[in-house]
Amino acid sequence: MRSLDHAVQQGIPAQLLIGGTGSVSVYPRQHCYVTDINDWDAVYMASAEQIRLGPALWAAPPAGALPLEELQWRAATYSAQADAVRAGPKAVPRALVHLVSWPNLTRLPEEMVVPVTRICSLLWRKPTVGYLVVRMLDLPPERAAVVLRALRALGHVSWTESANEGADDRTSSISESQLEPPAPASGRAAGDLRLISRLWQRLTGV
Repeated sequence: MRSLDHAVQQGIPAQLLIGGTGSVSVYPRQHCYVTDINDWDAVYMASAEQIRLGPALWAAPPAGALPLEELQWRAATYSAQADAVRAGPKAVPRALVHLVSWPNLTRLPEEMVVPVTRICSLLWRKPTVGYLVVRMLDLPPERAAVVLRALRALGHVSWTESANEGADDRTSSISESQLEPPAPASGRAAGDLRLISRLWQRLTGV
């Protein structure tokens, strides 16, 4: 994830050479990438010393380039898994988690679509303490931790580590009035709110 972030921040075409597995060419301005890697599990096992950053082979992306956001999600998810393993039981934040922005759901790894959508729908309704996300959506703690950490790495959610660890469990109870859609809006905003409201109802059964 750090190597990819560095390549993107440079803002120019760059190539990540990953020893023994292949390469990834990143085109930040065009928001896309190309790769010859087939075994991504081997990439995740590579150490920092095995990754070299250099100029891309082509100044512009070739035909068939893939959306960069897909690669960022792939890297963020793996990094989140590693962080969650290191953190153990504390992997799920006990701080108040805020939704900053919705991710592009079409760019997510297939296995992340449902948990990401459910968590973002909940946080869109109301900022929620991390461990209450697990309870309210009935998610495995390890899964919730990975999704929340990946969302945070990509700037879609935020929380402060120093937040009150003893959050009141009473916030785990959501009233029917709190689940009502926000006040009516006009135009496109109203359509977006109705869409998200219907999505929330389908995902939670409320």
